[in-house]
Amino acid sequence: MPNVTAQQLRTYTAKIFTGHGVPDDHAQIVAHNLVEADLRGVESHGVNLVSLYCTRLDTGVMNAKAEVTIEKDDGTTALLHGGLGLGQIAGTQAMDLAIAKAKQHGTAAVGVRESTHLGALAYYTERAANAGCFAIAVQNGPTIVPPFGGLTGIFSTNPFSFAAPAGEEYPLVLDMATTAVAGNRIILYRKRNQEIPDWWATDADGNKTTDPHKASLDHLQWFGGYKGFGIAMMVEILSGVLLNSSFGHTELTEGTAHGKARVAKGYLFLVVDINRFIPEATFRQYMDTLIRDIRSGEPARGVERIYVPGEIEHLRRAERLADGIPLDDALVTELESLGMPLGLGSLVSA
Repeated sequence: MPNVTAQQLRTYTAKIFTGHGVPDDHAQIVAHNLVEADLRGVESHGVNLVSLYCTRLDTGVMNAKAEVTIEKDDGTTALLHGGLGLGQIAGTQAMDLAIAKAKQHGTAAVGVRESTHLGALAYYTERAANAGCFAIAVQNGPTIVPPFGGLTGIFSTNPFSFAAPAGEEYPLVLDMATTAVAGNRIILYRKRNQEIPDWWATDADGNKTTDPHKASLDHLQWFGGYKGFGIAMMVEILSGVLLNSSFGHTELTEGTAHGKARVAKGYLFLVVDINRFIPEATFRQYMDTLIRDIRSGEPARGVERIYVPGEIEHLRRAERLADGIPLDDALVTELESLGMPLGLGSLVSA
């Protein structure tokens, strides 16, 4: 697999988006978000998504030049309308607003309706952690995954993330779907023709499968069974019902795509200014202590090192900044098929 630098990949990706009608400043934001995911090793939410985004832009279900507007602003809370544009644009504005409100008021809750795919939620919660805040993010989506014990799709993978700053240690960041795996990861494995674990999804008949081409995105499995489903329901309430955004089978979107094809998403950012409870420096010191306590415990048999959430991704990011980001040949071909008609040439030699 060829390696490319983060800057190469950001530049190439941004130019693809501008070639599909996205303003340059917005294209830069989206490219930064996607490449950060690849740097962290979360390839399912990296440039693997460029082709999908471009298809949605070209078909008009996603607005290339959307403007984010504020529908409500009540001091500690706000509700934004994403204009069915690229989710990273509304997401970045919403998190920056939530951080500013938390710094002013102590806590903040900023929701967005009528937005689209955000990329990895860790991108936003870590943004808050770097500003000295604790943050939680939740997001819903189309009707893909059946309820626990059911067969009819009702929720998306309903991811959530939280992040907290530390001192000498990396920020602690958790980002996960409430299903065993995100659907985009199965799509990535299809591109690689690589087998998947048999607990990620079943085939269309409900049978276990390791074949990514037979695995049904409509039959993803909840992590922890009914417990994952319960957390997904909380996410659906906070990011759908609460925000007057589409939820379950209730379509409140202004877009034309509904059900499994719905691109409209709702999401909520909850941010707490740490200094309102404890001095930030003390919190960071305590976080270092907690992380080191966890890491210094006796590992189970066969375990070489105990990691805390986000640590592996931080280490991988440092490695890939130094050595480049490895890209599958199939993904390089896919990106170049988008870039070359725009006059971009080869990605690997860019």
